[in-house]
Amino acid sequence: MRNTWTIAKREFVHYFVSPIAYAVAVLFLSILGLLFVANVNNVAQQGGSPSISFVFGPLTTLLLFFAPVLTMRLLADEQSKGTLELLLTAPLQEWELVVGKWLGAWLFGLCLLATTTIYAVILYAYGNPDTGVVYAGLLGLALLIGAILAIGVFASSVTGNLIASVAIGYAFVLTIWIIGFAGQVVRVLFGGNQVIATVTEYIDFAGHFSNTFNRGIIDTTDIVYFVSVIAITLFLATRVVEARRWR
Repeated sequence: MRNTWTIAKREFVHYFVSPIAYAVAVLFLSILGLLFVANVNNVAQQGGSPSISFVFGPLTTLLLFFAPVLTMRLLADEQSKGTLELLLTAPLQEWELVVGKWLGAWLFGLCLLATTTIYAVILYAYGNPDTGVVYAGLLGLALLIGAILAIGVFASSVTGNLIASVAIGYAFVLTIWIIGFAGQVVRVLFGGNQVIATVTEYIDFAGHFSNTFNRGIIDTTDIVYFVSVIAITLFLATRVVEARRWR
């Protein structure tokens, strides 16, 4: 685990000296802030009460677009520069490298998530949000960030091209994200065949967050789902890196 933590610290620190990471963070937080202000103003004009969903709703969509950019260089850059081979000659297991890369990116993602708690503070100051929904939503987003970043690490492992890494990451994430809609279509068109609909809806990213965590419910099924996505994609990335060792 020492090697894993060493790599994680290096990657985490690298985000704070990377102009791309700063650009992603500024753009991410700026868009989220604008959407939050717009939603609060709209509700205030209608005499309603602001909700934490004004934060969690846009956050899930923004993560979809920004997470692959944060992971594109983790393994792809090592391949393009030829430093991956040097890392693999060190007394380092492939899984330690992959998990360390992911962990560094996840810690940075959690830092971004932590900055969004300012919106919860604002809601507490001017409203009465459900504390259970806030805590459950933050837990769900932490798991969601980890799962999306793990997919990004896998995408980064299969190519040495940064642009291709981002494109592959978007393809994987979008497929899993929208597959829930396919389940709904199957359920409507083929009401008798519930198995396919149930399977596709279970794979859906958004459903596991919006149906439980976003309502203040912490369900072990959803926790297992996100942890499984992380474990499977990091396992696949490890296998890819192992294959490169023996080329």
